Amino acid sequence: MARTRVVIDTDPGVDDAVAILLALARDELDVLALTTVAGNVAIDKTTLNARRLVDLSGRRDVLVARGAARPLAGVAGDASEVHGADGLGDQVWDEPRTPETDETAVELLGRLADEGPLTVIAIGPLTNLATALARDPLFDTRVERLVVMGGASFQGNVTPAAEFNIWSDPEAAVRVFAGRWPITVLPLDLTHQAVLRDDDLAFLRGLGTRVGERCAQMLEPYAAYHERWYANRDIIMHDAAAVYAVLDPSAITTQGVTVAVETGGEHSRGATWFDRRRAHENSTTRVGVSLDPERFRAVLRESLARYA
Repeated sequence: MARTRVVIDTDPGVDDAVAILLALARDELDVLALTTVAGNVAIDKTTLNARRLVDLSGRRDVLVARGAARPLAGVAGDASEVHGADGLGDQVWDEPRTPETDETAVELLGRLADEGPLTVIAIGPLTNLATALARDPLFDTRVERLVVMGGASFQGNVTPAAEFNIWSDPEAAVRVFAGRWPITVLPLDLTHQAVLRDDDLAFLRGLGTRVGERCAQMLEPYAAYHERWYANRDIIMHDAAAVYAVLDPSAITTQGVTVAVETGGEHSRGATWFDRRRAHENSTTRVGVSLDPERFRAVLRESLARYA
């Protein structure tokens, strides 16, 4: 079976890091590049973190391209309270050997889409994709599939209405959701079903590998934040769910929808509105509804155990 050609558009981020390591462990995916965007932390840090993660995985064939430093409108968001000042739990890292490409994220996305069927897994603000569309209005016709971690139906995580990735650049999200590409959207309602727990941290430590130990180190302060915020230590793997959706399209139940994004509003900027009425049941825009949490945990454990 042919491997799925993938670019991960990302703002690493602890859960981004686990998503990237999951993707790079899997033979089903041909991960060509990480394209970075400002989000969880500033662009210098997200790009440095992408380089660190490629080094950690041993997959130095994967390109790292720097993307947008700020959203289309307003100022860049910041989630260092969640992810640490460095974005990866404030651990000590060696200087990465993986370089940045000479191409920008937008240039690289365009070239790779030209070279063959491409799936884009977008697990940060959507600024790079919106910019790629502005540069080439046919870009959305040359991406085979787009998977977006973003949005919320019931409760945001940065405001009561809005999820962080969409809130960080709602103008970009409007452009992306208006595109012609098939989109799978994984909102908080879905990603809160994809959790790890303390026994998973113990499993990762017990692997005796650099990847296992590093993941456990990054996830421990992330778990502590969840305990302060949600009063439990469920470690929500928002972005790993997006990779999981590409690994096994049958693993997540989806529903046909249309998506609207609020760009104004005193209380609702960045909110996503999913129209789930039956008229949209055959829409090429699908929203994730449910997954099997134990199956997700098993896949993540088995995948991260592949690293020597």
